[in-house]
Amino acid sequence: MIEFLAASEGGIALLDVNPGLVVWTTVTFLLVLLLLNKFAWKPIIKALDDRADRIHNDIERANQLRNEADTLFQQYQNKLNDLKGEAQEIINEARKDAEGLKNDILEKARKEAEEIRARSRKEIQLAMDSALEEIHRQAVDLSVEITKRVITRNLTPEDHKKQLQEALESISRN
Repeated sequence: MIEFLAASEGGIALLDVNPGLVVWTTVTFLLVLLLLNKFAWKPIIKALDDRADRIHNDIERANQLRNEADTLFQQYQNKLNDLKGEAQEIINEARKDAEGLKNDILEKARKEAEEIRARSRKEIQLAMDSALEEIHRQAVDLSVEITKRVITRNLTPEDHKKQLQEALESISRN
């Protein structure tokens, strides 16, 4: 504030309006403006435009890369889902095959058991037939033996009755 008062009393006149100074300041300002426009503004604007273009291109490239990454991620996700589906199908097919194999094994075991039963029945029947045949053969042999004895010796009716009784008892025992 002291300097302001000093300028108004004839000291330093910073705030005094001098028409010649105003003209030369304006001319100098316009000249500097023209020189800056001719030599400095164009390179500065070009540098700013180039930088803006680079930023714009970088943003576009980043968006493009992000879109590509999203696409790749979606493709990998789809492949993963497909692989999960295929794995599930393989598991289901394996279970189905295992179930079929189990059923085949059970069916084969049932058939073998049935064949063994049938063979056993047949063997039992053959053994029974053979035993009956043997009994029949022994009965025939015994009858032939009795007949021989009867023919070779003279029997009294009591002897005949006794031998017949023995033969019948022998047949009933066998």
